[in-house]
Amino acid sequence: MHKPKTKQRKAAHPRAAIRRIWRVRLLACGIVLAFLLLSLKLFQIQIIEGEKYSQKARQQQIRKVPLESRRGYIVDRNGRELAIDLPQLYTLGVHPGQLTNKRVLCQELAGFTGRPSSHYSRRLQSPSKFLYLEWRLTPPQAERLNELSIGGLTLKKNTGRFYPHHRSTSQILGYTDVDGRGIAGLELNCDEVLQGQKGWETHKQDARGISFWDPLRSYALPRDGGTVRLTIDNVAQSVLHHELMEVCAAYRAEWAGGILLNPQTGEILAMCSVPDFDPLRPEAGSQSDHKLRPLTDMFEPGSVFKIIGAAAALENKIVTPEDSIYCENGKYKIGSIVLRDAHKFEWLTFEDVIVYSSNIGMAKVAEALGSKELYRYAMRFGFGTPAGVNFPGEASGVLRPFNKWKPIDQANIAMGQGLSATMLQVALAYAAIANDGILMEPRLILNQTDASGGRDSYPPREVRRVMEPATARTLQRILTKTVDEGTGVKASIEGTKIAGKTGTAQIPNLVSGGYYRDRFVATFVGFLPADRADRILIITIVDPKGGHFGSQVAAPVFKRVMQRLRPVEAIRDSWKTTPIDIADLGGGARGGMQLPNIADAIDWLRGKWFSDISHDGSQSDCEKKQPLDVVPDLKGLSLREAVNLLSKCGIKVEIEGSGWVTCQSLRPGELIKENALCKLKAKP
Repeated sequence: MHKPKTKQRKAAHPRAAIRRIWRVRLLACGIVLAFLLLSLKLFQIQIIEGEKYSQKARQQQIRKVPLESRRGYIVDRNGRELAIDLPQLYTLGVHPGQLTNKRVLCQELAGFTGRPSSHYSRRLQSPSKFLYLEWRLTPPQAERLNELSIGGLTLKKNTGRFYPHHRSTSQILGYTDVDGRGIAGLELNCDEVLQGQKGWETHKQDARGISFWDPLRSYALPRDGGTVRLTIDNVAQSVLHHELMEVCAAYRAEWAGGILLNPQTGEILAMCSVPDFDPLRPEAGSQSDHKLRPLTDMFEPGSVFKIIGAAAALENKIVTPEDSIYCENGKYKIGSIVLRDAHKFEWLTFEDVIVYSSNIGMAKVAEALGSKELYRYAMRFGFGTPAGVNFPGEASGVLRPFNKWKPIDQANIAMGQGLSATMLQVALAYAAIANDGILMEPRLILNQTDASGGRDSYPPREVRRVMEPATARTLQRILTKTVDEGTGVKASIEGTKIAGKTGTAQIPNLVSGGYYRDRFVATFVGFLPADRADRILIITIVDPKGGHFGSQVAAPVFKRVMQRLRPVEAIRDSWKTTPIDIADLGGGARGGMQLPNIADAIDWLRGKWFSDISHDGSQSDCEKKQPLDVVPDLKGLSLREAVNLLSKCGIKVEIEGSGWVTCQSLRPGELIKENALCKLKAKP
C-alpha cells in the first residue's frame, strides 16, 4: 500500500521543482523590474527633474534673510538734516485672540499717545488674527509693555523716521508709513530716491529650523537710500513758522501761510502754513492740516493782483505813472454794480492808484486795457496754470477765458476778485517784477543722490520774460512808494528799501453765492532790496478776527520775519547754490554761545539781527581771502573744493566720509608747516 504513494511523490517532484524554478524566475524578474523602475525613477529625480528637487531641498535647508537698507536723508540747502532714520523705535503688533489683558494694554497705550483708550478697544475688536496697533513707540514705552507681561504682543525694533525740526517742516516733508515708504509730501515725491535697495544673506538651518553658520553662504549688501538736498533754509523756515503761529493765534485765523523765495533763481527758501501736524503722529488731528496750503489752497488774491493790470497797462502804453485818473470820490457804477473804494479819492495819478490801492482807478485802467490783454498778461505771469514746483497736490488756480467774462468781470479781475490763485503763483508774479521782468521756475530741490551714487542737480531755469526791464523797474519804484507812503507802511524797515503791496479780499460764499461780509483774506507780498531783490516774502492770513486788512494783519508779519532775517552778507551767501554754514548756531554765535537745539536757536534769534552771527564765505571767497601760508577754513565746502584748496597750499590730505566737510584736524589760520597733513571728516 505504501509503494503507490512513493511513486506519486516521485511523479510529483518534477512539477514542484518546475514551479519553484518559475517562482524564482518570477521573483528575479520582479526584482529586476523593480530595480529598473527604481532606476528610472532615480533617473527622473536626479537627471530629468534634478534641478527642481534640488531647489526644493535648498528651500528647506537654506533661508534667505533680508538685510534692511536705511532710508536716505533729506537735508536743507546747507546740509542740515531735516529727515533722518533712527534705529530706536518699536512697532507694536498684537494677536487679538491671544491677548490676556486688553484693558490694561489700552490704558497704557492711551497714556503713551494721548488718545482715548476706546480708540484701541475698537481696534482690538477687529476680526483679523494679527494687526499693528502702534508703530512709533520709544524704547522706554516698549520696556514698559514688556514689564506688563501681556500675552499676544509682538514688539519689533525698527528704524523710525525722525524730523529734527518737527512741525515747522512737517507739511513740506510729509511722513512715512510703518514700512518706511513715503506717504505724503517730499517723502512721497522723492520716495524712489530715498528708499535705497534692500540686501539679503542666506542662512542654513536644520530640521528644527535653527540657523547655523555656513562659511559658503551668499549675500548681497544693502544700499542705503540717497540724499535729497532742498532749497529750504532751516533757520528761515523756523522763523517763518514761528511768526505764522503767533499771528494765527493772535487773530484766531482759519489758517496762515507764508513763502520766502529768491526771485533771481526761483529757489524756495521757506514755506509753511499753520495749523500744521505732528509728523511723528500724523494720524492725530485734522487731515486738512497735512496740506501745504501755500501750494494746495486757492483764494481770491484781492488787491495784490492789481499789479498784473498795471504791468499790462504800462507795457501797452495805455497809461504812464504820471497820468491822472478820476476815482469818482469813492463810488463808481458799472452796469447795475457799484464799485467802492475803502477811502474816497477824487483825482489820483496812476502811480497813486497802486500806492493807495484804488479799486475804481484800477477798474478804469482795465476798461482802457481791455479784457483780452488783461487775460493775456495774467496768463503770462503764470495764473491759471500750475507753477510747476515738484510737489504733490499743487493747485493750478482758476482763470476763466476772457470771452466768458461778464461786463463786471473785467473790473473785478483787475481788482483781484473773480479768479483764484495759490500763494506761490502770487509770489512768483512779484518775483518776476523783482527780477526785472523774468519769471523763474520755482524749485524745492537743489540736487539729489540716489542709492547707486548717481547725482542729479536742478539748476535755475527761466520760464519766460513777462515784461520789459524798464516796466519792471517802474513797478519796483511804485511798489517801493506803496511801502514808504501807501498801504504797506507797516511793512517798512528802517534803513532798507522795501517794495510791496497789500491785499484784502472778501471770501466767496460757495453755498449761497456772493461774498461773506465779515470774512476776509489779508495778504502782503514784498521784496527787498527794492532795486536788486534777492528775497521775496508773501504772507496770507485767512479769516482773521479782530482785524482783516492786509496792511493791518499781514504787513507786520512780513516786517518781523525780515527783521529776523536781515540782509547781511552771511544770509545772502547762504541763499546761493553753494552750501555753507549759514547759521552754525552751535558755535558760530559771537561770544562762543552754545545752542543745543533749534528751539533754543529760535529763542536766541528772536529780536536779534543776523549780523550778530559769524559765517563762512563760499569757496571762491575763501580762495580770495585766505593767504596761502596759513591753513584755510574748509568747513562747509565739498570734499573736492577742500582738497583743491589744500593742494594749492601744499598740504597733504586724509579723508574720512564723503559729501561736505564738517571737521578738519588743522586749525584754520595757523601757519602751514612743511609736509603738513590735514585730516578731513565729511558727511553727505
